Amino acid sequence: MDDELILRKQAVELHLNGVPISEIVQKLGRSRQWVHKWITRYRTKGGDDWYLSESTSPKQMHNRIPQDEEDLVINVRKALEGRIYSQTGALSIMYEIERLGLKSPSISTINRILKRNNLINTSSVKQRKGIEYPDFFTLVQQMDLIGPRYLTGGCRFYFQNIIDTENHYVRVYPIRDKRSTTIARSVVHFWTIYGMPDYLQMDNELPFRGSNRHPRSLGILLRLALFQGVTPIFIPPSEPWRNGMIEKFNDNFQKRFLRPQRFASFEDVEKEAPNYSDFHNENHRYSTQGGKSPNQIISISQDNKLGPINLEDPIPLIEGSVIFIRFIRSDRSLTILGTRFTVKEELVYTYVIAEIVIHRHVLLVKQDGIIHHVFPFAMPVDW
Repeated sequence: MDDELILRKQAVELHLNGVPISEIVQKLGRSRQWVHKWITRYRTKGGDDWYLSESTSPKQMHNRIPQDEEDLVINVRKALEGRIYSQTGALSIMYEIERLGLKSPSISTINRILKRNNLINTSSVKQRKGIEYPDFFTLVQQMDLIGPRYLTGGCRFYFQNIIDTENHYVRVYPIRDKRSTTIARSVVHFWTIYGMPDYLQMDNELPFRGSNRHPRSLGILLRLALFQGVTPIFIPPSEPWRNGMIEKFNDNFQKRFLRPQRFASFEDVEKEAPNYSDFHNENHRYSTQGGKSPNQIISISQDNKLGPINLEDPIPLIEGSVIFIRFIRSDRSLTILGTRFTVKEELVYTYVIAEIVIHRHVLLVKQDGIIHHVFPFAMPVDW
């Protein structure tokens, strides 16, 4: 028998034989509290197992989730995983349970169940801490490219994805190449069926900008945007999380569209991609939208849709602005479209907005609405 159990029995036996508590403490080498504890246990519990240790866990688990409720959440999660294109987060699980005519646990309870069963996917998105980033723009659409991707036989292609940040409405465009005309054609389609934003935000892909050979001669995409009154925004290089909404969509798109399926041809990809876009816009719910899908909240203005346009015709470049968000490092260097500028010391280790004003031929360097520099920036303009 364990030594501890023997000592507990001896303490009670000595007490029953009239041995004073002080002597029991000295004889067994235990504290007075310990001796009193086991004498009390013997008196109150009795029986043959009074000297055995008891569990210290709570007798009642007031916050314990009923097993049938936990099973329901897990089973619905599994069902959603097996359903093509479906989301599997707590919000989607709640709506699916309600769709089945059952009472759903709260979002927090569903998240607890998912966490306990290791069913929560953690995000790998990085953030630069403690440095204010200029993200006050409204009526923004974000655009990004995925690829290249390859099909059996060596067919190479890309995906050009566009999302409206106001309501998460999205379209997926499989494209065979990254030529600026191809990129512009997808944008035209999106603006024709959905509508135009105030700002089009993207990373620094060359076909988005124009040409390295003639860096200040803006490409067809920028000309298209500026001609329609849309201001292009370029996020800082090597900081894709600044386009966080489209990046998160891209991640889900690859998990639910690309990885589970095998396509025989590019034509198959082109045929299926609109189905994914439609499914997302109709079914994917967002907590930031009160649990509504994009189609439930979009308000498309007919006046804001792009009218007929022929990309084969020259697009005039007359006025407008192009915005570059840049982080200034210790060398105080700011490089825009191949030209390097030196900025004030006070801008080091901060983000600035570098805005090319087309018709004024200047580059404005701004922060918090304050213009810190006005640099000459001559560029070809169609007058």
